[in-house]
Amino acid sequence: MRTSIRFRLFRILAVAIALTMAAGAAAQGAPAAVHKHPFVELGLDYNYVRANAPPADCGCFSMNGGDAWAAYNFTSSLAAVAQFSAHHASNVNGSGADLTLKSYLFGGRYSWRNSSRFMPFGQALFGGSHAGTNLSSGGPVLGNTSNSFALSAGGGLDVSLTQHFAVRAFEADYFRTQFPNGVNDRQNNLRLGAGLILKWGKD
Repeated sequence: MRTSIRFRLFRILAVAIALTMAAGAAAQGAPAAVHKHPFVELGLDYNYVRANAPPADCGCFSMNGGDAWAAYNFTSSLAAVAQFSAHHASNVNGSGADLTLKSYLFGGRYSWRNSSRFMPFGQALFGGSHAGTNLSSGGPVLGNTSNSFALSAGGGLDVSLTQHFAVRAFEADYFRTQFPNGVNDRQNNLRLGAGLILKWGKD
């Protein structure tokens, strides 16, 4: 059961990345033009997370929350990204337990800016997560609080509205944490998001 759920999660992520790459290839076919890029971008997103913190089978449940991120563009394609997020679930799987997950991730992003309006991107971020929970299943699963290595990898599509504003139409990420759970000490999560972007500076 757990393998089947994990396979579906990876399949959804693979489709999202494939769509992102296809959009980038289509953009490259557009007439050549000089597109300036912002030096700094700030984003605020809503997130939905399909999580599986408890061990045994899937143990899947939904979390809601958001993230704030900042990116510095070294070139029109390459950027350094810092992202901070928080997600919460109440009454996890009818257990009466709550879970709040806070993450801080850093890494790189590659963007296709061949279109003046549509910008597909892919990114990989690494860092840590902190869980505050009373979640248990026959004993402590994550403890009262716990810290873990975390990573996310995926992509999405940004759409420019004006010189300084854009929307994140969608983002799909494989989001992994490694909290102790008494079985395999890892959680393979799917994170989906959308939001708003503020851009500053032009080259």
